[in-house]
Amino acid sequence: MNRYKKLIKNTALITVGNFASKLLTFFLLPLYTAILTTAEYGVADLMTTTVNLITPFFTLIISEAVMRFALDKECDKKQVLSIGLFVTLLGSVVMLVFSPLIRFSSDLKPYYVLFLLYYFVTAVHTILSQFVKGIEKVTVYASSGVLHTMTFIAFNILFLVVLKIGINGYLLSMVLSNLITILYLFLGAKLWQYIVPPKEISRELTRKMLQYSVPMIPNSLSWWVSNSSDKYMLTFFCGVAATGVYSVSQRIPSLFATISTIFISSWQISAIDDFGSKESIDFYSRIYRIYSTFNILALSGLILLTKPLAKFLFSKSFFDGWQFVPVLLMAFLFQAMSSYLGTIYTSAKKTKMLFISTIIAAMANIVLNAILIPALGAQGAAIATFASYFIIWLIRLIDTRKIIKLQIAYRTDIISYSLLAAQICIVVFDSSFMYFGSCVIFVLLAILNFSEIKDILVKFRTGK
Repeated sequence: MNRYKKLIKNTALITVGNFASKLLTFFLLPLYTAILTTAEYGVADLMTTTVNLITPFFTLIISEAVMRFALDKECDKKQVLSIGLFVTLLGSVVMLVFSPLIRFSSDLKPYYVLFLLYYFVTAVHTILSQFVKGIEKVTVYASSGVLHTMTFIAFNILFLVVLKIGINGYLLSMVLSNLITILYLFLGAKLWQYIVPPKEISRELTRKMLQYSVPMIPNSLSWWVSNSSDKYMLTFFCGVAATGVYSVSQRIPSLFATISTIFISSWQISAIDDFGSKESIDFYSRIYRIYSTFNILALSGLILLTKPLAKFLFSKSFFDGWQFVPVLLMAFLFQAMSSYLGTIYTSAKKTKMLFISTIIAAMANIVLNAILIPALGAQGAAIATFASYFIIWLIRLIDTRKIIKLQIAYRTDIISYSLLAAQICIVVFDSSFMYFGSCVIFVLLAILNFSEIKDILVKFRTGK
């Protein structure tokens, strides 16, 4: 199949499986902000943040190796999944031993059992979904995304609206939706066919997969710091209610991040095809330019609509969070572009620089949070997040040239980023010409990136 047709097909399938369902969750935000207090929402976000922190240590990020090695035609798929599950289950036992430490957190202690359950189902769900994507059963992977979100929404309505059990219902919804999706993936992809007894697991392949995944642990931790340390520091300096408002403000940027995640999920399948060849380098370069243009225009549109979206999605007690959205949107733009560059490292199986780039950014994030949050509150956290993602992107942009020299329209990108910065200032300062100024900038960005817009339309129409 043509490279572009394959990418477009996979992106379309994963979009159906994820974006539509994520959009439904996005529009449930008014329900959450109406029923849960700012403190309760902050606790729920703290739980997911903490699970994201500890998962890499106990799973050794074996899920990334599972997907990458499953894509290799010469690898035994049975061994790949069995190794992934074995490492995950062994890690869960170790996590259980250390889990009493969670009780030291007064915010998480009341939800200790739900915390354990959420960790386990999240870890297993990740392994299975990555394997299903790795064996290119994209339809099953995509439909599992729909099922996951629909069950999550259904349980939310049941527990929050009908039974009215508050935050416990919200957390239980996360656990049950993951559990049902695990069963669907297992049955839908007939995964029992890919499991071998522990005694038959290849030590050599286990070693190779761990050599690939373990260096990504510091990288994952650094991503977590860039993504989430601001919430802990914001809680320390400003309280859990401020964290709840800030967490809600991230929901609009998360819509943008969802688009990015969908594309990267499908791109990972295409990225390794004939990696390193001249045709592959040209493919990487063209997709980078198209992806950059799409993200810039999507970001500008969301910045323009920030305040109207906040009025619709946020209840009165959360509404002040709208002012943090534009800066966070810019942060997620550079996260998206750095994630694209990160696929160069994973395709080449050179994961060391993933860690180096993100650890530098994570250190900058912590320092900037400590300086900016006491002075600017949640806006300081947003600025620190933006700075850390920008640093990751810049380092990878320079370093990946050692592997693949992408042909990038630097002049166009620099002007586009400058216009976005101006648009953010107009919106954040809530000027009288906010909407007019934003519309003008959006039009200027469209004109500036017109050639790439045409390229996007051609790719979708012809697949060439």
